[in-house]
Amino acid sequence: MIDNNIRQPRTIIRIGQQSLMFLMPEVCVTNADGQRSVTPLRFEPYTVKSGMSMAANLREAFRESEVLGLASNRVQVIIDAPVMLIPMEEYNEEEAPELFKHTFTHNPNDVVMCHVVPDLNSVAVFSINKDLRMVITDHYSDVRIMPLLVPVWRHMHHRSYAGHTRKVYAYFHDGQLSVFSFSKNRFRFANTFQAKEPSDAAYFILYVWQQLAMDSRKDELYIAGEAPDYETLRSDLKRYVQNVYGVNPSAEFNRAPITQVPRVTYDIVCLCES
Repeated sequence: MIDNNIRQPRTIIRIGQQSLMFLMPEVCVTNADGQRSVTPLRFEPYTVKSGMSMAANLREAFRESEVLGLASNRVQVIIDAPVMLIPMEEYNEEEAPELFKHTFTHNPNDVVMCHVVPDLNSVAVFSINKDLRMVITDHYSDVRIMPLLVPVWRHMHHRSYAGHTRKVYAYFHDGQLSVFSFSKNRFRFANTFQAKEPSDAAYFILYVWQQLAMDSRKDELYIAGEAPDYETLRSDLKRYVQNVYGVNPSAEFNRAPITQVPRVTYDIVCLCES
């Protein structure tokens, strides 16, 4: 949930593998006479220059971007990064960085960070480039950083309580496929795969479906994000899973203004609206 401080709204920076997006959320202000005015949200995809590090791209963006030029010292960063999930009761702050380095290929110029996901009794451990983090902290005094999957997890977990069937979620983003499922207030499964073709995506989804022993006639599969060739993917999945549904952000969030803005990613929508 975004903290929409009226005087200083929290800027959102989304950092993908090869993309940058900036958003200043809608701000409602009520003056002393009780009159209400709304500053509309501002969204800006930024063209990343190849051959430059993401830190260098973001540094240039601060010189060029209209959204980043708006007055604010508060920022919420969501970043596409490998995530290691640790049950909260097993989390040890001192051991987590070393455990992460043994789990993923670690760049010595990265710093390991942790983000608590209390809804799911988990801690998300991830990393961010030190230079990239420095660019951010040089421009903002109040900085929050978390994996971009966190708002999607939280929203899907909340909606998983609707009905009595078990559910698997597949979220497509940045040329990747993140598949996850919940059992009450915990993860049953969460992993991310490289899947740019519908056939690859169908293979990974069905593999997870089988591993979780889902019922192909009763249980439900939800697909969100930028799925490659959605109709082909859905057709392939329907051969094995009866209940396959695409998530429409506009319908999901009651036609919220942010869902009407082209190119806004589903994780940003979940962050703003959940």
